[in-house]
Amino acid sequence: MNKRLILLVLALLLPLSAAAQVLRFATWDGSENLGIQRRIAAAFEQRHPGVRVQLEAYGGGFNQKLSAAFGARNPPDVMMMWNFPLYHRVLEPLDAWQAREPAFASADLVPGLLRFASAEGRLYGVPAGFTSQVIYYNKDMFDRAGLAYPQPGWSWEDLAALSRKLSRPAAKVYGYGLDVAPDPYDFQGYLWSAGARMLGADGQRVQGEFDSAGSQAMFSMLLGLLDQGLAATLGVGDGKNQRQLFVADRVAMLMDGAAFRLELAQDGKRYGVAPLPSFQGRPAQSVVSVSSLAIARDSTQKALAWQFIRFYSSAEAVRLRQGDLPVLMSVARELRLQEDPLVQPFYAMALSMQEVPAFLLNPRWTRASAVVRDAIQAVFLKQGEVGPILGKAALKAERKLQ
Repeated sequence: MNKRLILLVLALLLPLSAAAQVLRFATWDGSENLGIQRRIAAAFEQRHPGVRVQLEAYGGGFNQKLSAAFGARNPPDVMMMWNFPLYHRVLEPLDAWQAREPAFASADLVPGLLRFASAEGRLYGVPAGFTSQVIYYNKDMFDRAGLAYPQPGWSWEDLAALSRKLSRPAAKVYGYGLDVAPDPYDFQGYLWSAGARMLGADGQRVQGEFDSAGSQAMFSMLLGLLDQGLAATLGVGDGKNQRQLFVADRVAMLMDGAAFRLELAQDGKRYGVAPLPSFQGRPAQSVVSVSSLAIARDSTQKALAWQFIRFYSSAEAVRLRQGDLPVLMSVARELRLQEDPLVQPFYAMALSMQEVPAFLLNPRWTRASAVVRDAIQAVFLKQGEVGPILGKAALKAERKLQ
């Protein structure tokens, strides 16, 4: 075989060799976060010559596309994941992989995040990002009213008192913005702070939980804010875009997660962040939303996939993910985020969560969640009395779990 023929054969073989090292990574991120994902993938490729990370941006159709890929037995090797109770049977258990690496910094993770990446007592993911819920307040509105900013240890009574001084209902200006069509997941924090739940600790009972006295007390308090003209109804009608209302100085306070601060930064809006207020003397609790990385059980490149997850979870990659709150406490300390008043409340509220979200208690919770969502909206749109609406929904939701 002459030299020219050898070079031709090598040229034909090289693409095949490279193709065998393609690692597929599915993400729901878009926009700027997608650019960060690409930088992380490029950094991983530099450390693994001959490997190419194929970033698959599923966007808003993430769940549908991922389910279709699993159904076709052609899933990505690595994927973003949050609903482990639903997907864990098609994912690779990671306990053995983690045990092989004593240096795995699980102790450095924000406390409590690993429970979101587990199902039936086994680990299926590694946390990559998180957020809790806090109260954003509009500094311009507070300053014009001559009011002190909210401080840790405040209560819903304090929030209502501030709202009375900030609200001008005739001008459609309100102290608080209440999402009256919320994701039930996010709304759990309201109930936990009142000593109530959507789903009992046994993962079966909705009756006596969602319609409990504590739950009804919280709903009644929030309805009172609406009835007195102290709160705008977000999520429906003119209140769909809370960002615009906040920036336009029509809403002084609202509850949201970490992504909202990035939107406000783009607007150049002066704002502050406070922990959630307490209710009837009980400590406030926030829900925590966690995104993790998981490996498909059908992946043929599990060792490489694990190395990618380990790199994605390293301090180097965590620093690159500027849109996320760092899941590593060491990075948070390095960046002095515990001293940043716009960030520290997120960590404080993440540590406040003592309850377990409903979807982690019962993998069939998605069947009941829509019933709960409709009931919440029915209460706030005043389609009946609080007690009967919640009682009827509790019965119906519990039947959905059977």
